[in-house]
Amino acid sequence: MDKHTLRELKDISVHKEAIIRNVKIKINEEQSSPKRHRWSYRIVTLTITCSVLLFVALQLTKYDILKMTTDTSQIEGKEVSKQLTDLFNTEVKGSMVTYSQYFQTADRLNDRKNPKFYEPVKGFEAMQEVATVLGNNVHPIDPKKLPFKANIQEVYAVTSEMTNGRLQNQLQFTYLQKALSGKDQQFAIFTVTNVDSNPLANYDITHDISDFLGNTIKNEGLIGESPLFHPIATPGSGRLSYFYYDFDIKNKKVRLTSNEANELYTYYNGYVFHVGYQLEHSDQEDMQKKMIELVKEFILGNDL
Repeated sequence: MDKHTLRELKDISVHKEAIIRNVKIKINEEQSSPKRHRWSYRIVTLTITCSVLLFVALQLTKYDILKMTTDTSQIEGKEVSKQLTDLFNTEVKGSMVTYSQYFQTADRLNDRKNPKFYEPVKGFEAMQEVATVLGNNVHPIDPKKLPFKANIQEVYAVTSEMTNGRLQNQLQFTYLQKALSGKDQQFAIFTVTNVDSNPLANYDITHDISDFLGNTIKNEGLIGESPLFHPIATPGSGRLSYFYYDFDIKNKKVRLTSNEANELYTYYNGYVFHVGYQLEHSDQEDMQKKMIELVKEFILGNDL
C-alpha cells in the first residue's frame, strides 16, 4: 500500500471518528431526555451507525477496485493490451508466430490461437514507450551499447489467445544491421511474452543440458536460482532455426524469418524472454559474454 493510499485511509478514519463522536453526543442526550423521546434518538443513533458502516465499506471497496485495476494494468491482460493499442494502432496481415524450437514443448508458444499482428513502431524512443506500458519488466538496451551498429530499431506486437482463452501479448524488440542488398547482417532480438506459469519449473537447472542434435545448452544463471539457458552451436552438430518477425512494407504484412543464431532463454516475473543474436566477430566467446550482460540488463535493469 503506497503513501497516498495510507493518507487517504487516515482521512477516512478522521471522518469516521467525527461521526462516532456525534453518535455518542446523541446517546448522552438520549439518556438525559424524557423517556417518551428516547425512541426517536434510538432511530437516529441506528441510522448514523449504519451510515458509518456503509461509508467505511464503500471506501474500502473503492480501494480494493483501485488496487485490482492497478495490478491488472502493470503487467498483462486487457488493460495492457488497451495501452499497447494506443502505440500499435495499425493492424496488418500476418499468420505465423515466433517461438523457441528448443523450449516449444515447455512453453507452447507455437500453439497460440487467433493471433493479431500490428505494424511495428520504430526507434529507441518507441522502445522506451512500449517498455513503460510493461512497467519495470523490460529495459530496452541503448543502441550505443551493442557490439554492432543497428540501422533498424523497432518493436513488433502480436496479440493472441492462450490455450485457456486468456489474452497474451508478445513484443519483439529488434536491433538489426541490414545491408543495402536487404540481407540481415548482424542482429540482437529480444522477445518478451506473458505466460500463465513458469515453463522451466520442471527443468533441472543445476547443470548444462543438451538438445537432441548435440548442441550444448549452457545455464548462464540470470539471478538467484533463475536460469538463463544459452543454446550454442557445437561444431559438427545440427542447428535449429531461430525465428523472428520482419515487416514487408509493400504488402503491409508481418513475416516470419528464420536465421542461424545463438539464443538465450529464461522465465522471469511472469514473462518468457527469448533472445536471438548473430554477430560478426573474431572472438565469439567475448561476444557471447557481452550478450549475456545485455540480456540481463534487458530483464533486470542496471541494478544487477
